[in-house]
Amino acid sequence: MTDDRTSEDSSPTGNTPSIEEANALAVEHTGWAESIARSVARAWGLDWQDDGLDGAAMEALLFCARRFDHTRGVPFRGYARRRIHEAASEQARRSKGWRRNNDDSTSVEDKARAISNELLGIFPELRSGQFGDNFDSGEALNRASIRELLMGAALLATKHNEEDLSLEDAVDVKRLLRGIAILEPVHQAIVWKVYWEGASLRGLADEWDIDGLNIIREHKMILEHLCRMMQAGKQPLARPKIRPGLRTLAEGMKQKGYTSPFSSLLPSGTSP
Repeated sequence: MTDDRTSEDSSPTGNTPSIEEANALAVEHTGWAESIARSVARAWGLDWQDDGLDGAAMEALLFCARRFDHTRGVPFRGYARRRIHEAASEQARRSKGWRRNNDDSTSVEDKARAISNELLGIFPELRSGQFGDNFDSGEALNRASIRELLMGAALLATKHNEEDLSLEDAVDVKRLLRGIAILEPVHQAIVWKVYWEGASLRGLADEWDIDGLNIIREHKMILEHLCRMMQAGKQPLARPKIRPGLRTLAEGMKQKGYTSPFSSLLPSGTSP
């Protein structure tokens, strides 16, 4: 299915760079694009070079460099990140190495490895042995951090296993997706981009041109709300309010009629 936003954003305009300028832009961002390819390769348990993710990322980088319009006010990395990540992910899906390893005996292990790697991308502080943040302290910090980590893992497991769920798990997934689908549009967009598209919180802040701490705090609040929602059962909870740092962005999404991708994941005829 073609992403209308991608098609619209990638259309050449009269303000696109010359071939020489585009090539220079691509060279300048080669290391950054390769880091995206390596991250995707780790998530899929592949070799980023042997399985061709480096070439896919470079092709996408050059494609974006030749169509980048600086007059739109969007940073190049924010403009190109999604296309590069999608190109590397598509190559991972096509890779012979991935198909060779994706048999019945290893599929569970591969999914678990992918979820672990993606969690490290969302919670990078875990790589250095840190846990949680400095917004709370003591025992409350540990409990909240564990809940957030488990909810993050649950969201990733939903993405990786949505076609292979038991009846009991399917009921929980339906509740989780319904809860996400009634959040504010900007909150739904954060969950989708981070857990379904693989964007990092810092990368999302760059794409939206807002302070990274605002995204981190908003993400923390979303996970806390989803934890409470799953624990509350059928008891309705008020959806979390948008923090001041994201209100301008949120209003812009509403004015543009942003539609949550989660609506397509809910059963047809289901209303939030």
